[in-house]
Amino acid sequence: MQRKIKIAISCIITVCLTVCFLSNLTDLMERKASRIQYSDFFDQEEDFDVLFVGTSHVMNGVFPMELWDDYGIISYNFGGHANRLPTTYWVMQNALEHTTPKVVVIDCLYLSRNEKCSEAFSNMHLSFDAFPLNMTKIKATWDLLDDPVTKEALENGTRIEYDEPRTRIGLLWDYSVYHSRWTEIGQGDFKPSQSYEKGAESRISVARGNPNKISSEQKMELGTTGEQYLRKMIEDCQDREIEVLLIYLPFPASEEEQKEANYVYDIAEEYGVNYINFLDMDLINYETDLYDLGSHLNPSGARKVSDHLGEYLISNYDISDQRNNEDYSFWYEDYEEYNKMKDRNIVECSSIEEYLMLLSRDDVDITMDIRNKDIFHNAWMVELLGNLGISANELTEDTDFIIIKNGGEDAVVINDLREEGEAMITEVGKVQIFYDTDGSDHNRKLGYYRLYIDGNECMVGNMDDDTSLQIRVTRGDKVVDTVKFVYTVDPETTIVSLSAANR
Repeated sequence: MQRKIKIAISCIITVCLTVCFLSNLTDLMERKASRIQYSDFFDQEEDFDVLFVGTSHVMNGVFPMELWDDYGIISYNFGGHANRLPTTYWVMQNALEHTTPKVVVIDCLYLSRNEKCSEAFSNMHLSFDAFPLNMTKIKATWDLLDDPVTKEALENGTRIEYDEPRTRIGLLWDYSVYHSRWTEIGQGDFKPSQSYEKGAESRISVARGNPNKISSEQKMELGTTGEQYLRKMIEDCQDREIEVLLIYLPFPASEEEQKEANYVYDIAEEYGVNYINFLDMDLINYETDLYDLGSHLNPSGARKVSDHLGEYLISNYDISDQRNNEDYSFWYEDYEEYNKMKDRNIVECSSIEEYLMLLSRDDVDITMDIRNKDIFHNAWMVELLGNLGISANELTEDTDFIIIKNGGEDAVVINDLREEGEAMITEVGKVQIFYDTDGSDHNRKLGYYRLYIDGNECMVGNMDDDTSLQIRVTRGDKVVDTVKFVYTVDPETTIVSLSAANR
């Protein structure tokens, strides 16, 4: 009898040790993208007031940290790459296992589609790996892979399974997918990095789009799988007494996508929920605010969308400003880290277009010394400057400096200010320039100048170097970056050719 007990105890210990070993091995071997994206969500014990769910349009187009700083909104972004509405439904269901928000904001892209998830199964891992194994995750896995539309498309070759096998066990126990990653294991697997964007993802590039608007009377056909799951989301939130806001984010949408957006008006009216169709708004600049031609917003566009959503949420729902709530004081620390991330993005940028885009709607002060005025002949560059708050008709061959403060609310163009000591009274204060003519100090050489606003130094430059455009960026009392771009502008095409970005 004692021998049987010892054997039983040994078996139990062996099973426990095996489970513990496999659990830790699974944590080590899995790709960390999902954990990094959503770690802040699971680390927070307090409820979130707003959840954003949907596609990468949401991930790249809504910034919870900006909503916090401007409106005190506690939110999290659960947008995922190419998430179809059935996937979004199950992401929402899993998230609601861990928090009870006042509002769920649902992205309605892919409403006209019938497949349940992305053809890239790695996108599913990004959306679900971070969620712990429970009955809701099991239900999600069984439902999403019960997808006859995708199965038929894969069988007849109209869709290609191009990254990894679509298996239920792969989502429920991802070691079965990641067990072969031994050669990829690095320091980041033992100590994963942390994102302070609360699920969002800044995409840094600038593309120029050309939207072609169709009639609002044109709408998609009814009865799609996407519509079915959108209705389920709305009904489930209403059953839980959670408010719903439907959105369709701005981008150069195709006719099919515009028909989706137009049909959402009918669904919103039927359920008595609010809907913001950004395609019908003149909010973003399609010359400056797109990351790519297909769909996504860059940080300039995302800040505009986030600001509009913040004002709308505060005005239309029972959402409190939590900036003075001690329970959420740790968000201030996260916001400081978020600002450091934005500063790194600025410092690491070596493209004039991307640099100007990154400065838009950010809480920084900007001083520009523009010596090669040919850049004003390039319409795109003028658009990017206009996106910072500069009026294009103020830019002339006499423009010497541009000064922008308070996130673009105060922007002045300063002409003919190269004479030493001459003062110019502007909206941002008294601006003066002084040249150093004493070469005895090695830090102050002949040719250097210093620009002052109300007696405070805001720019140091050298008129004798080959700089075409110098930009200094400060955040509060800290100098974030000083960059000197050197470029030429083709007189016929007005194309700007960058030869150097010196720091």
